[in-house]
Amino acid sequence: MEETDIGKRKRENVLKIGYSTLDEIEDKVKAFRVMNQNAVKKRYLITRDPIMDGTGKALIPKAQEIDVSAAKLLRRHYKGSDMFKVFQPDEGIVIISDMSTMEGVSFSMDIVTQIMNLGGGAYEGFIDRVDSFEEFIVLLKKNLFPRMIIVGYLPKEKIQTEIINFVKVKRLDNYLRAIELTHSVFKPQAYFPKIKQVNISQEDPKSWGRFVVEIVREYIRPYFVEQV
Repeated sequence: MEETDIGKRKRENVLKIGYSTLDEIEDKVKAFRVMNQNAVKKRYLITRDPIMDGTGKALIPKAQEIDVSAAKLLRRHYKGSDMFKVFQPDEGIVIISDMSTMEGVSFSMDIVTQIMNLGGGAYEGFIDRVDSFEEFIVLLKKNLFPRMIIVGYLPKEKIQTEIINFVKVKRLDNYLRAIELTHSVFKPQAYFPKIKQVNISQEDPKSWGRFVVEIVREYIRPYFVEQV
């Protein structure tokens, strides 16, 4: 019954939050070990349920970190495609989009709506919005630890400050994934050319769909050691 529940959850959970296959666990553990050497914010994996062997004996207890040794132990008992309930701190999406103007409100709310609809609204607790990188930095220095940011509307008069603050963000978490949105009406110009760009056009109703696809693709992208 448990395997059926996990399989069902996997199909519904497009961002794979809270679940990883053994293959993914092995990749993450190896990557995190390298990433954490110079990272301010540390990444790790913890079991959300005890993991048993075929006889019902506990291999790894609940709430224990999965390190390289634990991953090797699991490999002796499970296939790479087997799914496990896990916790990792870098989960969620933060939308950085200013809502102090009418155009900012319109664009920002469109972004929020599209992201909130992911997983049928199941990710509401994993999505935040702030007006600026300055506000984001304050939260990042506390407990907020998203895997991805979406850069939406930013007032032109604040761009230079926001670019400086973006550099500060990368110093706090150099492995933070990012997508910048441009818009044919509200934001025709990109301000962060080094990050992934997605353009929204009022003349192309499918552009929002492509944005959602890019969110999922970027969010679940594996942590390859060679990329860190």
